[in-house]
Amino acid sequence: MFFKKFFVYLQKLLKVDLNLKIKNEPTEVTEIRHKILEEFKDLVFVEDGHKYFLNGETLPSVTTITHKFCHYPFDTDVRAEVYAAEHGETAEYWKDKWKFTNLMATTSGSLVHEYGESLGWLRNGHPELITESCKYKYVEDKGWLIPTRPKEEAILKFYDELHPSLHFVLAEAKVYSNKSEESTVSTPFCGTFDLLMYYKDPVDDNNSGLVLMDYKTNKDLIKPFSHEHNRLLLPPFNDLYEEPLSYYKLQLNLYSLCLKGIGLKVKGCRVIWLKNDGTYELIPIEIIYDKSWFKNAW
Repeated sequence: MFFKKFFVYLQKLLKVDLNLKIKNEPTEVTEIRHKILEEFKDLVFVEDGHKYFLNGETLPSVTTITHKFCHYPFDTDVRAEVYAAEHGETAEYWKDKWKFTNLMATTSGSLVHEYGESLGWLRNGHPELITESCKYKYVEDKGWLIPTRPKEEAILKFYDELHPSLHFVLAEAKVYSNKSEESTVSTPFCGTFDLLMYYKDPVDDNNSGLVLMDYKTNKDLIKPFSHEHNRLLLPPFNDLYEEPLSYYKLQLNLYSLCLKGIGLKVKGCRVIWLKNDGTYELIPIEIIYDKSWFKNAW
Protein backbone atom coordinates (compact mmCIF):
# COMPACT_ATOMS: atom_id res chain seq x y z
CA MET A 1 0.00 0.00 0.00
CA PHE A 2 2.80 2.40 0.90
CA PHE A 3 4.48 1.63 -2.43
CA LYS A 4 1.32 2.56 -4.37
CA LYS A 5 0.78 5.77 -2.40
CA PHE A 6 4.39 6.74 -2.96
CA PHE A 7 4.09 6.49 -6.72
CA VAL A 8 0.78 8.36 -6.77
CA TYR A 9 2.63 11.14 -4.94
CA LEU A 10 5.56 10.84 -7.34
CA GLN A 11 3.20 11.21 -10.28
CA LYS A 12 1.94 14.53 -8.91
CA LEU A 13 5.48 15.79 -8.55
CA LEU A 14 6.42 14.77 -12.07
CA LYS A 15 3.41 16.23 -13.85
CA VAL A 16 4.61 19.00 -16.11
CA ASP A 17 2.17 20.91 -18.24
CA LEU A 18 4.24 21.60 -21.34
CA ASN A 19 1.89 24.21 -22.74
CA LEU A 20 4.05 24.56 -25.79
CA LYS A 21 3.50 26.31 -29.05
CA ILE A 22 5.82 26.56 -32.03
CA LYS A 23 5.99 29.72 -34.08
CA ASN A 24 3.89 29.72 -37.25
CA GLU A 25 2.65 26.16 -36.81
CA PRO A 26 -0.86 25.21 -37.96
CA THR A 27 -3.51 25.52 -35.24
CA GLU A 28 -4.30 21.81 -35.40
CA VAL A 29 -0.69 20.95 -34.56
CA THR A 30 -0.84 23.03 -31.36
CA GLU A 31 -4.14 21.42 -30.41
CA ILE A 32 -2.87 17.88 -31.02
CA ARG A 33 0.25 18.49 -28.92
CA HIS A 34 -1.75 19.85 -26.01
CA LYS A 35 -4.24 17.00 -26.24
CA ILE A 36 -1.52 14.33 -26.07
CA LEU A 37 0.29 15.99 -23.18
CA GLU A 38 -2.95 16.42 -21.24
CA GLU A 39 -4.38 12.96 -21.89
CA PHE A 40 -1.21 11.06 -20.94
CA LYS A 41 0.20 13.30 -18.20
CA ASP A 42 -0.59 10.74 -15.50
CA LEU A 43 1.84 8.17 -16.93
CA VAL A 44 5.12 8.21 -14.97
CA PHE A 45 8.39 6.84 -16.30
CA VAL A 46 11.18 5.97 -13.85
CA GLU A 47 14.59 5.69 -15.49
CA ASP A 48 15.94 3.34 -12.85
CA GLY A 49 14.77 -0.05 -14.03
CA HIS A 50 13.08 1.51 -17.06
CA LYS A 51 9.59 1.22 -15.55
CA TYR A 52 6.26 2.89 -16.24
CA PHE A 53 3.62 3.57 -13.59
CA LEU A 54 -0.02 4.51 -13.97
CA ASN A 55 -1.90 5.32 -10.75
CA GLY A 56 0.78 3.50 -8.80
CA GLU A 57 0.54 0.33 -10.89
CA THR A 58 3.23 -0.88 -13.28
CA LEU A 59 2.40 -1.21 -16.97
CA PRO A 60 4.32 -3.40 -19.43
CA SER A 61 6.08 -1.58 -22.23
CA VAL A 62 5.36 -1.96 -25.92
CA THR A 63 8.69 -3.75 -26.34
CA THR A 64 7.73 -6.30 -23.68
CA ILE A 65 4.38 -7.21 -25.17
CA THR A 66 5.56 -7.35 -28.79
CA HIS A 67 8.15 -9.94 -27.81
CA LYS A 68 5.34 -12.22 -26.62
CA PHE A 69 5.13 -13.19 -30.27
CA CYS A 70 8.74 -14.31 -30.49
CA HIS A 71 8.70 -17.89 -31.75
CA TYR A 72 12.40 -18.54 -31.26
CA PRO A 73 13.65 -16.76 -28.12
CA PHE A 74 17.41 -16.45 -27.74
CA ASP A 75 18.58 -18.83 -24.98
CA THR A 76 21.84 -17.22 -23.87
CA ASP A 77 23.07 -20.17 -21.80
CA VAL A 78 22.48 -22.75 -24.53
CA ARG A 79 23.86 -20.55 -27.31
CA ALA A 80 26.97 -19.71 -25.27
CA GLU A 81 27.73 -23.39 -24.72
CA VAL A 82 27.36 -24.11 -28.43
CA TYR A 83 29.42 -21.08 -29.42
CA ALA A 84 32.20 -22.00 -26.99
CA ALA A 85 32.35 -25.51 -28.42
CA GLU A 86 32.63 -24.13 -31.95
CA HIS A 87 34.90 -21.13 -31.38
CA GLY A 88 36.86 -21.85 -28.21
CA GLU A 89 36.92 -19.95 -24.89
CA THR A 90 34.32 -20.65 -22.20
CA ALA A 91 30.56 -20.12 -22.31
CA GLU A 92 30.96 -17.46 -19.60
CA TYR A 93 33.48 -15.63 -21.79
CA TRP A 94 31.00 -15.39 -24.67
CA LYS A 95 28.12 -14.36 -22.41
CA ASP A 96 30.24 -11.52 -21.01
CA LYS A 97 31.34 -10.51 -24.49
CA TRP A 98 27.75 -10.42 -25.75
CA LYS A 99 26.61 -8.47 -22.69
CA PHE A 100 29.42 -5.93 -23.15
CA THR A 101 28.57 -5.49 -26.84
CA ASN A 102 24.87 -5.13 -26.04
CA LEU A 103 25.53 -2.49 -23.38
CA MET A 104 27.71 -0.55 -25.82
CA ALA A 105 24.92 -0.58 -28.38
CA THR A 106 22.12 0.38 -25.95
CA THR A 107 24.16 3.16 -24.33
CA SER A 108 25.14 4.62 -27.69
CA GLY A 109 21.57 4.22 -28.92
CA SER A 110 20.19 6.13 -25.92
CA LEU A 111 22.58 9.03 -26.54
CA VAL A 112 21.63 9.13 -30.23
CA HIS A 113 17.93 9.23 -29.32
CA GLU A 114 18.56 12.08 -26.88
CA TYR A 115 20.31 13.98 -29.66
CA GLY A 116 17.26 13.45 -31.88
CA GLU A 117 14.91 14.64 -29.15
CA SER A 118 17.08 17.70 -28.43
CA LEU A 119 17.52 18.67 -32.07
CA GLY A 120 13.78 18.40 -32.65
CA TRP A 121 13.02 20.86 -29.88
CA LEU A 122 15.90 23.17 -30.81
CA ARG A 123 14.86 23.37 -34.47
CA ASN A 124 11.38 24.33 -33.28
CA GLY A 125 12.31 27.14 -30.93
CA HIS A 126 12.65 25.38 -27.56
CA PRO A 127 16.35 25.07 -26.65
CA GLU A 128 15.34 24.85 -22.99
CA LEU A 129 14.24 21.26 -23.71
CA ILE A 130 17.69 20.11 -24.83
CA THR A 131 18.58 17.05 -22.73
CA GLU A 132 21.39 17.13 -20.18
CA SER A 133 23.54 14.82 -22.29
CA CYS A 134 23.36 17.24 -25.23
CA LYS A 135 23.79 20.61 -23.53
CA TYR A 136 27.55 20.68 -24.11
CA LYS A 137 26.90 20.26 -27.84
CA TYR A 138 24.74 23.38 -28.04
CA VAL A 139 26.29 26.49 -29.60
CA GLU A 140 23.75 29.12 -28.62
CA ASP A 141 24.84 32.06 -30.80
CA LYS A 142 24.78 29.83 -33.90
CA GLY A 143 21.76 27.73 -33.00
CA TRP A 144 23.82 24.59 -33.55
CA LEU A 145 23.61 21.22 -31.87
CA ILE A 146 26.87 19.54 -32.81
CA PRO A 147 26.63 15.84 -33.70
CA THR A 148 29.38 13.75 -32.09
CA ARG A 149 28.81 10.38 -33.78
CA PRO A 150 27.75 9.31 -37.29
CA LYS A 151 24.19 8.37 -36.33
CA GLU A 152 23.71 11.85 -34.87
CA GLU A 153 24.96 13.24 -38.18
CA ALA A 154 22.23 11.16 -39.82
CA ILE A 155 19.59 12.82 -37.60
CA LEU A 156 20.95 16.26 -38.49
CA LYS A 157 20.73 15.32 -42.17
CA PHE A 158 17.15 14.10 -41.66
CA TYR A 159 16.12 17.48 -40.21
CA ASP A 160 18.02 19.42 -42.86
CA GLU A 161 16.11 17.51 -45.55
CA LEU A 162 12.73 17.57 -43.81
CA HIS A 163 9.81 18.29 -46.12
CA PRO A 164 8.41 21.80 -45.39
CA SER A 165 4.87 20.41 -45.09
CA LEU A 166 5.90 18.23 -42.13
CA HIS A 167 5.41 19.99 -38.80
CA PHE A 168 7.00 18.87 -35.54
CA VAL A 169 4.45 17.85 -32.90
CA LEU A 170 6.31 16.01 -30.12
CA ALA A 171 9.50 14.11 -29.35
CA GLU A 172 9.79 11.28 -26.81
CA ALA A 173 6.08 11.29 -25.94
CA LYS A 174 4.79 8.73 -23.44
CA VAL A 175 1.44 7.08 -24.16
CA TYR A 176 -0.65 4.16 -22.96
CA SER A 177 -3.57 2.04 -24.11
CA ASN A 178 -7.13 1.62 -22.80
CA LYS A 179 -7.95 5.34 -22.79
CA SER A 180 -11.20 4.49 -24.53
CA GLU A 181 -12.95 1.58 -26.23
CA GLU A 182 -10.95 2.38 -29.35
CA SER A 183 -7.68 1.30 -27.71
CA THR A 184 -8.85 -1.17 -25.05
CA VAL A 185 -6.89 -4.44 -25.11
CA SER A 186 -6.75 -7.38 -22.71
CA THR A 187 -3.22 -6.46 -21.55
CA PRO A 188 -2.89 -2.68 -21.11
CA PHE A 189 0.51 -1.37 -22.21
CA CYS A 190 2.50 1.82 -22.55
CA GLY A 191 5.57 3.17 -24.28
CA THR A 192 7.48 6.14 -25.64
CA PHE A 193 7.62 6.99 -29.33
CA ASP A 194 10.50 9.02 -30.72
CA LEU A 195 8.87 11.53 -33.02
CA LEU A 196 5.43 12.68 -34.10
CA MET A 197 4.95 14.91 -37.14
CA TYR A 198 1.90 16.42 -38.79
CA TYR A 199 1.73 16.51 -42.56
CA LYS A 200 -0.17 19.59 -43.71
CA ASP A 201 -1.13 19.12 -47.32
CA PRO A 202 -0.82 22.51 -49.05
CA VAL A 203 -3.58 21.66 -51.57
CA ASP A 204 -6.04 19.15 -50.10
CA ASP A 205 -6.48 19.11 -46.33
CA ASN A 206 -8.11 15.68 -46.59
CA ASN A 207 -4.60 14.35 -47.12
CA SER A 208 -3.26 16.00 -43.97
CA GLY A 209 -2.60 13.93 -40.85
CA LEU A 210 -0.20 12.52 -38.26
CA VAL A 211 2.99 10.68 -39.15
CA LEU A 212 4.55 8.63 -36.35
CA MET A 213 8.29 7.93 -36.56
CA ASP A 214 10.93 6.02 -34.60
CA TYR A 215 14.71 6.24 -34.83
CA LYS A 216 16.41 2.84 -35.13
CA THR A 217 20.14 2.32 -34.73
CA ASN A 218 20.43 -1.41 -35.50
CA LYS A 219 23.26 -2.62 -37.69
CA ASP A 220 20.64 -4.59 -39.65
CA LEU A 221 16.83 -4.58 -39.69
CA ILE A 222 16.45 -7.74 -41.78
CA LYS A 223 17.66 -11.20 -40.66
CA PRO A 224 18.53 -13.33 -43.71
CA PHE A 225 18.64 -16.43 -41.48
CA SER A 226 14.94 -15.97 -40.63
CA HIS A 227 14.05 -15.65 -44.30
CA GLU A 228 16.13 -18.65 -45.32
CA HIS A 229 14.65 -20.86 -42.58
CA ASN A 230 11.14 -19.37 -42.63
CA ARG A 231 11.31 -18.25 -39.02
CA LEU A 232 8.08 -16.34 -38.36
CA LEU A 233 6.46 -14.67 -35.39
CA LEU A 234 3.65 -16.38 -33.53
CA PRO A 235 0.02 -15.95 -34.71
CA PRO A 236 -1.65 -13.69 -35.65
CA PHE A 237 1.63 -12.19 -36.85
CA ASN A 238 2.92 -15.34 -38.51
CA ASP A 239 3.13 -13.50 -41.84
CA LEU A 240 6.08 -11.54 -40.40
CA TYR A 241 9.65 -12.81 -40.19
CA GLU A 242 11.35 -12.86 -36.82
CA GLU A 243 13.60 -9.84 -37.22
CA PRO A 244 13.88 -6.27 -35.90
CA LEU A 245 11.80 -4.68 -38.66
CA SER A 246 8.81 -6.89 -37.79
CA TYR A 247 8.93 -5.89 -34.13
CA TYR A 248 9.20 -2.23 -35.14
CA LYS A 249 6.12 -2.61 -37.32
CA LEU A 250 4.19 -3.84 -34.28
CA GLN A 251 5.64 -1.15 -32.02
CA LEU A 252 4.68 1.77 -34.26
CA ASN A 253 1.20 0.40 -34.73
CA LEU A 254 0.75 -0.03 -30.96
CA TYR A 255 1.78 3.58 -30.36
CA SER A 256 -0.73 4.54 -33.04
CA LEU A 257 -3.41 2.52 -31.25
CA CYS A 258 -2.77 4.57 -28.09
CA LEU A 259 -3.30 7.79 -30.04
CA LYS A 260 -6.46 6.32 -31.55
CA GLY A 261 -7.67 5.89 -27.97
CA ILE A 262 -7.78 9.67 -27.57
CA GLY A 263 -9.42 10.28 -30.92
CA LEU A 264 -6.32 10.87 -33.06
CA LYS A 265 -5.74 9.02 -36.31
CA VAL A 266 -2.23 8.26 -37.51
CA LYS A 267 -2.08 8.33 -41.32
CA GLY A 268 1.49 7.14 -41.72
CA CYS A 269 4.33 5.41 -39.86
CA ARG A 270 8.04 5.50 -40.65
CA VAL A 271 11.21 3.92 -39.31
CA ILE A 272 14.15 6.34 -39.52
CA TRP A 273 17.05 3.93 -39.89
CA LEU A 274 20.25 5.67 -38.79
CA LYS A 275 23.43 4.24 -40.29
CA ASN A 276 27.10 4.20 -39.33
CA ASP A 277 28.10 6.22 -42.39
CA GLY A 278 26.07 9.25 -41.26
CA THR A 279 23.14 8.60 -43.60
CA TYR A 280 19.58 7.52 -42.92
CA GLU A 281 16.82 5.61 -44.65
CA LEU A 282 13.10 6.28 -44.27
CA ILE A 283 11.19 3.00 -44.24
CA PRO A 284 7.38 3.11 -44.59
CA ILE A 285 5.51 0.88 -42.14
CA GLU A 286 2.14 -0.60 -43.01
CA ILE A 287 -0.72 0.66 -40.84
CA ILE A 288 -2.64 -2.23 -39.27
CA TYR A 289 -3.61 -0.75 -35.89
CA ASP A 290 -7.13 0.10 -37.11
CA LYS A 291 -7.91 -3.52 -37.93
CA SER A 292 -9.98 -5.35 -35.28
CA TRP A 293 -7.82 -8.49 -35.33
CA PHE A 294 -4.75 -6.39 -34.49
CA LYS A 295 -6.34 -4.93 -31.38
CA ASN A 296 -7.64 -8.34 -30.29
CA ALA A 297 -4.16 -9.88 -30.46
CA TRP A 298 -3.14 -8.18 -27.25
